[in-house]
Amino acid sequence: MEEFNIESLLSQLSKCKYAINKSSLNVHQLNAFCLEFLRLSEDLQKFLSKHSNGYPNDQIETIYLCLTQIVTCIRNMERTIKTEEFHGILIQAGKEHFIDRIHWCLDRLRSCIAMLKSCRSGGEFSVQEESTFVDLMDLVLDQLAPYTSYKNENSSVAEKVNIDAENQNQAKIASQEIRSNIDMILSHTLAFANVALKQDKKALSALCQKVLRECMAFQEECNTGSTITDSNRKIKGISLENALYQLEDYINEALLRLVYTCFLDYDKLSVERLRMEIKDKHVDDTQLDELIADFDVNIDRTTQIGMFAIAFAANAKIKTVVRSCLASFESLDSCIIPSLQSKVNSNMYAHVLEQHFNDEVRNFKRAIQEIIDSHAFTSCYYDLLNQAVKSCDKEYNKQSLEDVVQMANFLYEHFQLPVNQKGLQKHGDSIALFKKFSLILQECKAILKCSNGQHVEEQRILKRFKILRSILRKFMDELGGKPPDGNPLGTTKSQVFLMSDELSESQQMFASIGISPSIRSILYSNSPSTGGQAQRQHKLPSDSMKGNCSMLPLTPAPVKANHLNVSASKPTANSSLKKCPINSAGPQVNRFNVRRKVSLRKAMFKKHTTCDNAEEVYDIYKNSSGSLQISEILDDLNDFKSYTASVLDKSII
Repeated sequence: MEEFNIESLLSQLSKCKYAINKSSLNVHQLNAFCLEFLRLSEDLQKFLSKHSNGYPNDQIETIYLCLTQIVTCIRNMERTIKTEEFHGILIQAGKEHFIDRIHWCLDRLRSCIAMLKSCRSGGEFSVQEESTFVDLMDLVLDQLAPYTSYKNENSSVAEKVNIDAENQNQAKIASQEIRSNIDMILSHTLAFANVALKQDKKALSALCQKVLRECMAFQEECNTGSTITDSNRKIKGISLENALYQLEDYINEALLRLVYTCFLDYDKLSVERLRMEIKDKHVDDTQLDELIADFDVNIDRTTQIGMFAIAFAANAKIKTVVRSCLASFESLDSCIIPSLQSKVNSNMYAHVLEQHFNDEVRNFKRAIQEIIDSHAFTSCYYDLLNQAVKSCDKEYNKQSLEDVVQMANFLYEHFQLPVNQKGLQKHGDSIALFKKFSLILQECKAILKCSNGQHVEEQRILKRFKILRSILRKFMDELGGKPPDGNPLGTTKSQVFLMSDELSESQQMFASIGISPSIRSILYSNSPSTGGQAQRQHKLPSDSMKGNCSMLPLTPAPVKANHLNVSASKPTANSSLKKCPINSAGPQVNRFNVRRKVSLRKAMFKKHTTCDNAEEVYDIYKNSSGSLQISEILDDLNDFKSYTASVLDKSII
């Protein structure tokens, strides 16, 4: 019966591909495809409801992502067809773009189903699951546990790991495994450093070198072959662990700053502005090239932010929303600029892609705002505001004040989400302080606007911003910050020892020992042949995280900690690493030990909780459609997603 179900799914996939395999697609043919796709989603729901427990989570998540992407393409295909009918022109390139993406997703679904079939039939599952920076960091800290001491360790576990630590052969093997996983951690960090803010690149480079130096010292100590080096090995292990925490803390701080900058650049570097600049400037204009390069970098920054957000998404629904946005950006990355530069139906084709891009930006911002921690987000903005005010005290810069006002809008939008408003109600006077903050923010906007048409004293302008800073500090402290006489969370600077002043020099050094930035695609491979779209030529592969394509292989699976004598319930490195909140009320399960330090990373992203408002989260995608059967598909997909989310959340919890 199971074999029949899989074969039935594959047959339905073929019907879907045939139904959408028409370049001259009209609304009736799209309706026919929607019907076949609805049947496919129903069959997938029935199949996974019976057999999902035996399948890897990453394959189920990929199925979930592909279905979401197909629904997104259907909605944009409908918009394209309506635009054609309204203007009486043919937007062939626009329809081919979405048809190609649908075919790609259907092929990926076929591959996932084939993997599930192989997995259920007892075959070897050869696809390695991608390990995130967070997963690898947790794994390495667990591997270091036998070589560090903590007062709060469970005595029975401590005795067990101390016995393992005394074994020199195990220490030698463990150091090799730790080195392999740290190489991958540094690979992820270099990918993030490539798109980090300029002021963070040097520090990230130095911290990577420090972690590598401490790791090499620990590995050397483990290879000495003498049992009298246990104390020295423990010292080196503690030093390595502290370096890892330091790297993690600084990445969290840099990531928060990058979120504000990325959101700000989406307003400054909008597709509409690009279209106007391309229209007004010559194709070889240097300023235009720089503007397009900045747009590309912001897309790459979005990807890095999304990767960290996915690692801490509260449930499968919000995780898939972020992944779907990143997949859309990945697909649009190779065609949105050429569409603006094209002279054939350029307005309509580019207009369709622009609407799609702007929709995904809104969805992405909303998802990040829902995942990110309110106190950390507020603390980061306080630092940015404080820095701008101090800088303007020395030398007035109106543009910097306008930027921090725009960033304040992101903080304001953060607390407009229902899930974050509920958080405000838990903190005493935070609602009243937030209202004061909103009021003073409006005054800051007004006085900046007035200064455009008439002379306003700079001190009067700065006075408003200092009042804004004072109220924000009180609001931040009310949310859970330190006392007024202390430093707010997020202002603590990591102490680093600079070895190389340039990130490029540092990366060359890491490349010489086989460590390079971790690069992978979300869903699509943006090759030159994909969809017949012209490949972008203005950007070199080294200019950003992805370069011109996303065809590089996945990061290798982390080396598992064989030397740890743990129960069979502990996940191996090739399985999906289960993350458990540090301060959760429930028991700590499927973890060898709990993170012993509440790092700033934990402050940025919310701890995993059960999401009760699934319908509200899903409203991001569910919009009514007048002419197609999409609403029926979305209703059924909603049931499917609810089930899938419950299965995945159980595995995480």
